[in-house]
Amino acid sequence: MKGKYFSTVFFVFLLVFSSNYTAALEFKLVYVVQDGDTLSEIAEDFSMSVKKLKTSNNIESDTVIKVGDELIIPEIKEKNGNWEYKIFSDIKSPEEKLSFQTNSHFAVRVDPGFKLPDVNISADKLIDYYVSRGDTLYDLARDFNTSIGVIMALNDLQQSSLRIGQKIKLPVHNLTPHQILGKTVSKQELNLLARAIYGEARGEPFIGQIAVGAVIINRVLSSQFPNTFAEVIYQNGQFSCVSDGQINLRPNNTAFRAAREAINGKDPTKGALYFYNPKTAANKSWFKSRRVIVDIGEHVFTK
Repeated sequence: MKGKYFSTVFFVFLLVFSSNYTAALEFKLVYVVQDGDTLSEIAEDFSMSVKKLKTSNNIESDTVIKVGDELIIPEIKEKNGNWEYKIFSDIKSPEEKLSFQTNSHFAVRVDPGFKLPDVNISADKLIDYYVSRGDTLYDLARDFNTSIGVIMALNDLQQSSLRIGQKIKLPVHNLTPHQILGKTVSKQELNLLARAIYGEARGEPFIGQIAVGAVIINRVLSSQFPNTFAEVIYQNGQFSCVSDGQINLRPNNTAFRAAREAINGKDPTKGALYFYNPKTAANKSWFKSRRVIVDIGEHVFTK
């Protein structure tokens, strides 16, 4: 097993764009446990103590490592030149504008047994995603509850570098409906949600503004209501800000923050589908027939 790690393929997780190749980099090496590996053998091959390897990975004395587990290998700065050479050899197209930010973290994954898996995910469980600055296969796999191998296989990637603006397919079959919504919401939908929050709740505490946004999202996800932001918000007679025209006001930064919090899954209402202000509601008797979940500011939230 000795020395096997230094002749394998390295899969680059983090790719940032600016500066040049000579910029100072901080490397983080991640080793994927193979069949037959032991902590003592891994520690020996990376010239460290078992204690340091365990401490760096929060491994208790009775923890058993399994095939596929990922271990952070600390303190490899003295090998920067060697790692850098192998990393850049993974970039096949010299015309690509790929470079690294000064003082950036650069994580490299060592997996001697890595093979692209066979994937069979239906088209309705895939979304088109455009790579943003700082996106990595590691982070995308974590955020979409999948693996790097699945993403590479879905997109026929032969190397793990990503380009800003690159369109790739990502699976959503392991995500909840709310998580899928959060990853597919458009700028126009975010703007509309912020306008609805501002029109309905700009005088409410911040958590109350998030709560109004959560109600709208809960409706989008509910079979009892339409399934788009526009259809839910503009549904006849549902929101006073539409009736009185305040939906057209320009939302402030607080409303946008509340909208993002709600989209990201924060729901102070615990799943409410309705809200009303007891002081101003026109149809109080109907609202009182609903199950009250929580009061926030001037609003009562119900199902």
